Amino acid sequence: MANVRRTPAGTPRAQSIGFEQRTRSECGFEDVESSLAPFGLSAPELHQSKLTKVLSYLGSRNPFPAQIGQDDVVWLMDNVAFRAANGNWHAEFVAAAFDHKASPKLVDIVGDIASKVGLSKGDKEEAIIERRIAPFVMEVLPGRQVNVEYNGSTQVRLGPGGRNGISSDVRKIPGGGPDGSIVTSKATVPAGVTGMLEMKTVYADEEGWAIISDVDDTIKITQTSNPTGILRSTFVSEPTPVAGMPELYAYIQTLITDSAPWFYLSASPYNLYPFLRQFRDQYFPHGQLILRDSNLMTISGLLSNLTLGTEKYKVDRIEKVHRWLPKRKMILIGDSTQSDPEAYGDACRMFPGWIKLILIRKVTDIASVGFVDKNEPARFEKAFEDLPRDLWHVFEDPAECQELIHKVVSASSRKIPAKRQKSSKDVPYRLVYWPGLPGRGEFIRLAFEEAGAEYTDTAHIEDGVSEVLAHVSGKEPNDDINTPLFAPPILKHGDLVINQTPNILLYLGPRLGLVPSSEDDPDALYRVNGLALTALDGLANEPHDCHHPIATDLYYEDQKVESKRRAEDYVKNRLPKFLGYFERVLESKASGEGPWLYGGKLTYADLVLFQCVDGLKFMFPKATKKLEEKGEHSKVFALHKAVAERPRIKEYLESSRRQKYSNGIYRYYEELDFEG
Repeated sequence: MANVRRTPAGTPRAQSIGFEQRTRSECGFEDVESSLAPFGLSAPELHQSKLTKVLSYLGSRNPFPAQIGQDDVVWLMDNVAFRAANGNWHAEFVAAAFDHKASPKLVDIVGDIASKVGLSKGDKEEAIIERRIAPFVMEVLPGRQVNVEYNGSTQVRLGPGGRNGISSDVRKIPGGGPDGSIVTSKATVPAGVTGMLEMKTVYADEEGWAIISDVDDTIKITQTSNPTGILRSTFVSEPTPVAGMPELYAYIQTLITDSAPWFYLSASPYNLYPFLRQFRDQYFPHGQLILRDSNLMTISGLLSNLTLGTEKYKVDRIEKVHRWLPKRKMILIGDSTQSDPEAYGDACRMFPGWIKLILIRKVTDIASVGFVDKNEPARFEKAFEDLPRDLWHVFEDPAECQELIHKVVSASSRKIPAKRQKSSKDVPYRLVYWPGLPGRGEFIRLAFEEAGAEYTDTAHIEDGVSEVLAHVSGKEPNDDINTPLFAPPILKHGDLVINQTPNILLYLGPRLGLVPSSEDDPDALYRVNGLALTALDGLANEPHDCHHPIATDLYYEDQKVESKRRAEDYVKNRLPKFLGYFERVLESKASGEGPWLYGGKLTYADLVLFQCVDGLKFMFPKATKKLEEKGEHSKVFALHKAVAERPRIKEYLESSRRQKYSNGIYRYYEELDFEG
C-alpha cells in the first residue's frame, strides 16, 4: 500500500496550508522576518576550502571526509534503537559539526532580537539571548566525519555530513538487552572539542506502546501564531511547560511502562536541539527529539520553519517512525496552532490500525489573534474525516485525557477473539486485509456479499491490522503446508492460506456459485478468470501506476510531473482501449442475454469490472463522465449500474462495511482529473 496523501483543494492538507498562509499574513511574519538583521554569514562560507565546499554536496557519499578538529563543536543526538526486518538492531544516528567561532555581528544580532521583543539596550536578558543565539551564529562544518564509541566498545562512524553540517545515518548496533534498556555512547574527538559529546540510545522491541508528541504549544509554550512571541519564548523567557502536560505524560509513562519509546516531533531546526533537550529532561519522559534536519543561519529561518510546510514535514517523520516500529500501538499528541490535526489524520489514513488514539490540545489564546476557526469543530471534523470518532479527542484540560488513555490502553491489552463465521456452504472464510480503504480486498468482499456468504474481515475487527502485519512479515502462516505470502489480500479457509486477488477469486468462484458449474461448462472458470485478469490489469493496476509511475515507495508529490504525463496518456488512450474491449465482450455471442460478461449470468468477473469502473469514476470523474455521455461504452456502464442494483450489493454499498475511497488503488487528485 503506497504511503501517499490526497492533496486537492478542500482536503485537510489544503486546509492546513490555508491556515499557515493566513497566520503568516495576518500576524505579520514576513514583516518581522524581513526586518531582522542578516548575520552576514552564509553557511558554509568561512574557513572552508574550495574542495571541501564542492565535496559537501555529495553528503554521505563524500569520498574525502574531513575530521573533527580541536576547535570544533560536535553534537550527538539521543535516539531509539529498533529491530530491522532481519531481526538485527539498528538506530538512526544524527550528529552535527560547527566551528566554535560565532558571527562577528553577534552583538548586532542580540540587540536586534532584544529590540523586537521590547527590551532596552543593556538589559540583563541580553546575556540570555547571547547564550541561546550561539547555535544560530556558529558556522556549520559540512563534510565532517564523527567517530562514536558505542556502549564503551563498538566503534560507529557517522557521516560525513552534508551542506548543513548534519549527518543522519542508520547503523547496525549490538543487542542492548531487554526492551527499554539504555546505552550511552561518546564521541571520539580530539582534546578541546566541546558540545554534546554523549548520547543515549533506548532499545525498543517490536511490540508494545509508543508515543509521538508535538513540542511547540503542545508541551512547551512557544506562541507559534506570533512571531514576536516565538522570539521571546525561544531566546529570552525560561522555557515553560503547558500547564498539566508534565503530569499527563508522567501518567502515560506509568500506564504503558517506562520501556515505551517517546518521540518528540518539532518543526524547529536542529539549532534548538540543546535548548529543547534541556527542556525535555527537566519536565518530560526521556525520548528522541526529531527536528527539521536543516541548520539555519538566520532567525527568520526559524520563524518560517515553525510556520511553513509543517504538515508534510510531520507526516514524513511519522512515516519514518512507522518504518522503525510498525507493530507498536501509537498515541499521538498535538495542538491546534499548527497542522497537527491534519498531519495526524493523514498518518491514520496511511497506516490503518497503527494509531490507537489522537489527542489535540485546543490552544485557546488563538482567538486573541483572530484565528478562532482553528478551534472550530468543523476544522477537526475535516482533518479526521472518514476516521472513527472515538479515535481522536480535542481537549483543553490535560486531566480529561487520563480516562481516555486508560480506556484505550486497557482495551488493547485484552485479547478479543475474532468472531467465527461461516460461509453459505458451512465452511469458515476469513479475509485478511488493511482497514481504512477498499483496496484490492474489495474485489473479494464483493464476491462474499453477492453470494450471501458469512465471513470475517480483519478490516472490521479490533487490532485486525496486527494479523495483516503478521502475514506480511512472514510470521504467519506458521505451518508445514502453506508458503509465506507477499502481501494482502489473503484468504484463510480451513487449512488453506492463499493470496493474490485473482487467485483468491479463482478459488472462491466455484464455491460461491459465481461461475457456471464445471458440469454445465467445464471451461467457464478459465474464461471468466481471463476476463477478471484483464480488468485487473488495465482498470486497476494501470490506474494505480498513474499516481505512482516511478516508485510505490515515493510520495505522490515526488513524482507529480510523471504522474500527470502517465494519467493524461491513460485517460486518452488506455482507458478507452480497455473499456472498448469489454464493450466488445458484452456485444459478443458468448456474453449471452442480459448485462453480464459471460453466459448470460453474473460471474465474479462482472463484480471485478464493476469495482474497476466504480473506482475509475471516483479517480477520473471528468474522463468517465465524458466516456459515458458519448455512449460508445454504454454496455459497460449499464453493467456497472446493474451490479449496483443487485439487492445484496446495494445493501452492502449503503452499509458501513463498504469503506470509502482514500489511499488505495483509486485516488482523486485534481491535477490528474483529465477529460481525455
